[in-house]
Amino acid sequence: MAKLSKFGEDFLLLALRIDKHIKGYVDFYIGPKKLQRIVSNEVVKSPNRLLNDCKTLQKNLLVQGYDKDREKYLEKLLIAMRTSIEILNGVEIPFKENFLRLYDVNLQPINESELDKLISDINEAYKGSGSLDERMKILRERRNVPEDKVSSLFRKALDITKMKTKELFGDILPKEERILIELVKDNNNDKAKWAYYELYLGNFNSRIDINPKYNMYWTAFLSVAAHEGYPGHHMNFVLNEQRLYQELNHFEHSILLIKSPKLVICEGIADLAINVLFSYREQAEIGLQFCLNGIEEDSVENLTLQNSVKAKLSLFWYNIAYHALFDEWSEEKLKQYGANFEILSQKNIENILKLIFDPLHSTTAFLYNLGSKIIINKYGEFPSVKNFRSILLNPFLPSDLV
Repeated sequence: MAKLSKFGEDFLLLALRIDKHIKGYVDFYIGPKKLQRIVSNEVVKSPNRLLNDCKTLQKNLLVQGYDKDREKYLEKLLIAMRTSIEILNGVEIPFKENFLRLYDVNLQPINESELDKLISDINEAYKGSGSLDERMKILRERRNVPEDKVSSLFRKALDITKMKTKELFGDILPKEERILIELVKDNNNDKAKWAYYELYLGNFNSRIDINPKYNMYWTAFLSVAAHEGYPGHHMNFVLNEQRLYQELNHFEHSILLIKSPKLVICEGIADLAINVLFSYREQAEIGLQFCLNGIEEDSVENLTLQNSVKAKLSLFWYNIAYHALFDEWSEEKLKQYGANFEILSQKNIENILKLIFDPLHSTTAFLYNLGSKIIINKYGEFPSVKNFRSILLNPFLPSDLV
């Protein structure tokens, strides 16, 4: 990689300094370690100082000589960073304007009629006697995977998705890439939980943290392996590091900011990763390999139908978050609203609310649906390998694909 410019150093320093105010703001950083040491050893810079630094970067961006696409990309990242800094400074920004500045996409609620249609489709996909709520409770119990089986089954799913990814994309990945799996302890019931979380470590390595006690269903392993691993987050970040950072010296891809336009595209890529590899029927057929009680399970036809509706379940989380953050509904009203769908367990609703009321992750609920919707509108529900490869290899903003 070529030497980092002063503009690049100042950009990365600003992001790392924001992270000292907003813990977790930087999801990963693989840039020069000397910059990390500088920020780690210095006193915390005031939000007002950070705002001045950001304004200077915005002004200096125009004289760096970058091509128009990269200049626009960096401009949007700086707008997002400035927005986070202004909030630290106490500036009140209307919620929708704030969201647009952070993520480069407009926020609108999901029409309730669309959710009603989805509930109807879910009822059709998850047939049986009793209410939908009763049927889902039975399925959650039946499909739950024992803790001692989680690691081996998830590794099996990763192997399957990696093999198919290589078949479709060829030798696009560097030979030294790898994924580590770590089972995390679940000792704090007050904090929001993630069933899975991918952390990019750099040098083409990722770690996927798995909570074996939370939402471990055999029907999810294949899609999650694609989402977190191949050709989702891990592959996305490996290719970004290899091509954009190491080969092209685009320093902005040595860091991932939680509140930035890049995250929208990252989540869209991850959510649609499984559809690049397999049809819904293939997902059902392969998924049965993970079933520990096959004689009790649904037919391939029903599982195929269930796969087609599962991809839209984030709509429920989306609207709960919208009513919480924009309409400012009470927690009790939100719980009742979520329970009325009969698709979410009480435990899941409570965890969703913990995430929504966490300042760092409050807007995460919107990004899965928005990211996948943007890509689907551009390339379809099952993107071609050619189009998906382009999204993996090139820096796109949400507004580029709308």
